[in-house]
Amino acid sequence: MRIGLRTMGRKRQIACAILLFVVLPLSAQQSLPQVRQTAQLSAVFKSEIARLSGEGLQLKELVEASLDGTNRHLAVIFEKIKPKDPRETFEFRILESDGQSAATIFRRTEFFFTFASGEMSGLNANDINGDGLKEIILQSSSGGNCWNCNPTEIYRVKNHKVDLIAAGPIQRIVDLDDDGVRELLVTDARWEVYGDLSHAASPWAIMIYAWRNGRYVNASRDFAAYYRGEIQRLRGSIEEAKTQISDDDFSDDSYIGRAIALALTYAHSGEPERGIAELERILKANLKSGEQSKRRATIFEDFSRGDSATKLRSIKYGSPLL
Repeated sequence: MRIGLRTMGRKRQIACAILLFVVLPLSAQQSLPQVRQTAQLSAVFKSEIARLSGEGLQLKELVEASLDGTNRHLAVIFEKIKPKDPRETFEFRILESDGQSAATIFRRTEFFFTFASGEMSGLNANDINGDGLKEIILQSSSGGNCWNCNPTEIYRVKNHKVDLIAAGPIQRIVDLDDDGVRELLVTDARWEVYGDLSHAASPWAIMIYAWRNGRYVNASRDFAAYYRGEIQRLRGSIEEAKTQISDDDFSDDSYIGRAIALALTYAHSGEPERGIAELERILKANLKSGEQSKRRATIFEDFSRGDSATKLRSIKYGSPLL
């Protein structure tokens, strides 16, 4: 999203240019030496994997489990040996077996796939939302370097069909209220490219989605304790950014980005008006040049009455993730 900052004709449109670069995890840049898997491949899947390998698909990663409690499933990532289109270099499949034979029930291609790593890796093939089914957590990439270019995707199998139940820049999957069901912490990436802010200063905030009535919905305002911690963290970050401001017109990039992030965080916690009030107070303070004053005034106008004001209120409590 862009706002009309006519006085900012500097060569700092990094946030746009950076989208053109391809930055992938190391595993995507190298040939994997062996298949990454969570268990031995069952005999019932071996013939189908051999057949697919004969069609030019190289097995990269697999997770085997009974995702629905009845049938056996194999979630598998292949790399095409000679892809016709680099955007379809990787292939993700879910195979289902009744114990006698196996067949693909879901297939998708993309520039890159890998199963969730780090904290999320231990959650794969587990019931993370309490629906009685085990989910598969996948990381995809379209090849770009932006927050939405490398989403985390969550799949389940129900009645022999595969459902995508979540997708986006999911940062963590955690149980915030100790009820045994994990919530999704999702980055609000709508201001990643904003005005003339550098990409490093791009404002972001966390939205919380909970599993309710068979889908993930926005439940951010139910987690006040989490947002109190985020607000405290951001206030400290703003104080730190304040020390970087000089009479250089753009030395306040980080200060502005964090101030916007604070406003977004208040909005997601259920206090959008307080967020706007805090944004106004912070933007009016610590001014070192006339250009800084003009830029901040334009930003505040956008968040109080412009496109950003509309966007700030567009995600409502109970809105579905997908």
